[in-house]
Amino acid sequence: MKWFSRIFSESAETDNTSGELNAFLGTGTKFTGHLAFEGSVRIDGHFQGTISATGTLILGREALVKGEVEVASLNANGTLVGTVRASRHAHLHEHAVFDGHLITPALGMDQGAVLNGTIEMPNSHPRKHAGELAETEMPVLPTQGGRTAVAAAPALGADAPQDPEEAN
Repeated sequence: MKWFSRIFSESAETDNTSGELNAFLGTGTKFTGHLAFEGSVRIDGHFQGTISATGTLILGREALVKGEVEVASLNANGTLVGTVRASRHAHLHEHAVFDGHLITPALGMDQGAVLNGTIEMPNSHPRKHAGELAETEMPVLPTQGGRTAVAAAPALGADAPQDPEEAN
């Protein structure tokens, strides 16, 4: 079955640990309802409803999925409309079109992919907030006139100078 997965997925080695497809909804199929699975499932047809899985959802170029999707990994080259939660990662390939709300800790996009909507990227290692960054020392930068300038960000709540002369 591994050869089948290699034919129908551009990245079969990263789709799941076994590299096998557990189900395949081909071009011309239309399905409405709830789909639950483990492993990998490829959709090339139309699906409307909810998908919940601990594995990888693969969307071919002809795929159209509308609804709520919750998977470990998303590997899309088709069209998705709705809310997607990918607990491990999501990748939108060249022909992917996404319209909705995407929640994933890791997102990859190829040139040509279209994303309309919102993205949430929860992170177990949060970055510093703007207030914390303003307190750190800023480097001294060279300027064109030979003088040096200190690169400084205004503290939160502080107004930036309105007159360019005040900035020097």
